[in-house]
Amino acid sequence: MRKAARLLGWSRLQTFGGSYPQVAVAGVVDQREVPEEFAAAVEDYRMGRMRASAEVVSQTIQDGRRRAVPGSVYATTQEFRAAVAEGVSG
Repeated sequence: MRKAARLLGWSRLQTFGGSYPQVAVAGVVDQREVPEEFAAAVEDYRMGRMRASAEVVSQTIQDGRRRAVPGSVYATTQEFRAAVAEGVSG
């Protein structure tokens, strides 16, 4: 992965990976600075995610029910699994 990223010119990168009983996951994250024309949109997205996370934590503290942050890896995975199950059965 690192070799491929370097071939793409990514000089600042982070790699991750893991294997589980039914899946293996690996990836490369490009850590270059965000170009100026996209900086505002990226910052808005990050702030929205932080607000959503804070809201979920607040709700969990209030009622004790655990829930996932919208758009999180967990929530996205569950949505994907439901879509695949619906596609397989339908």
